[in-house]
Amino acid sequence: MRKIDRPDYDRAAFVARYGPWAVIAGASEGTGACFARQLAAMGINIVLVSRRAPALEALGDQLAQHHGIEYRVVTADLREEGAAGQIIAATADLDVGLYVSNAGSDGAGNSFLDSPVERSLNLLSMNAATVVRAVHGFGERFKTRGRGGFVIMSSGAGLGGQPWLVMYSATKAFELNFAESLWAELSGQDIDIIGIAAPMMDTPTLRRETEGTGFDLSNAYDPDDVVHLGLAALGKEPLVIVPDGPDEWKIPQIEADRKTRLLALAEWAKGYTVGARGEA
Repeated sequence: MRKIDRPDYDRAAFVARYGPWAVIAGASEGTGACFARQLAAMGINIVLVSRRAPALEALGDQLAQHHGIEYRVVTADLREEGAAGQIIAATADLDVGLYVSNAGSDGAGNSFLDSPVERSLNLLSMNAATVVRAVHGFGERFKTRGRGGFVIMSSGAGLGGQPWLVMYSATKAFELNFAESLWAELSGQDIDIIGIAAPMMDTPTLRRETEGTGFDLSNAYDPDDVVHLGLAALGKEPLVIVPDGPDEWKIPQIEADRKTRLLALAEWAKGYTVGARGEA
């Protein structure tokens, strides 16, 4: 398994900024469960969201026992139009400071034309519409409370087209552009957002999808390392792109170039937005 250096960060400051409650959409296992464990270890209470209530309850009980945190389970299908509204309503009484969007996997080898169009539209709903509705809804709450943060788990597949992962690649590209654009737009408002272009990770989902194929998992990353990297960079960077794939040696420069371009566009947009608002 490939490893990543784990940068240190101030956990007390993290809790003060993004606690006391975090919502994790797609929390039943794998990367979502890693987010839950790392946040709970800091003392942040967790709202666990997925379709599988028993798995969420088991994880929540474990976190409560080991870390003394509170938890709440919300059973929701992130493919459905009302999912984001359901999550927002179910947490209306909580002081939520962090929303983690961690859902939207799709097995490799799916032909776009040979698959039902409903499959593609489900991915579009889950990785675009639900993300937009959730970020907008929690973003309004964060503006009122004066601080907050978003973690958008995307994928390296969103950095360019990928055959037999057409809709997954396309919707993950949406998440990356959405996150980095908002990162610049929210500057100075005490609301942070980061997009994570995740690499191939050794998760239960990947193991199920590759079982019996002889697929080599030795180049997969530990999802716990990727989650740590993302949390450490929240509030500092627009994107985390973990080197992976045939052009992984280019990734550090791609990450740097995207940030440089984004900052330049943000500076250019200042004059445009000020003029549009009629401000001096």
